[in-house]
Amino acid sequence: MAEKGLFNKVKNKPTRQKFVVSTIRKDEDLFETAIFATNFFYLPRRWDQPEFIVTSSTPAEAWDLHAKLAVRLTHEFPARIIKEYCEVTPSKPPQD
Repeated sequence: MAEKGLFNKVKNKPTRQKFVVSTIRKDEDLFETAIFATNFFYLPRRWDQPEFIVTSSTPAEAWDLHAKLAVRLTHEFPARIIKEYCEVTPSKPPQD
């Protein structure tokens, strides 16, 4: 059976903020990695609005991205990572 997703709880060392890194399979060849800011119990503050989302087309790429983001969120300032990925990925088009 193929893996359907990954989930990691991360505590940022410099700021002591908590995050959840979640990767899910959206379609046959589409994977989505989302970063959520969380409260004390690692529950997302805004379920419908993650800090940012990155899509991948292969399972290996998605799992590597998930692991890389989990490590980076542990050691680097979150605002820098969020800014980096928001500049790289275009915003979603408005829905009618």
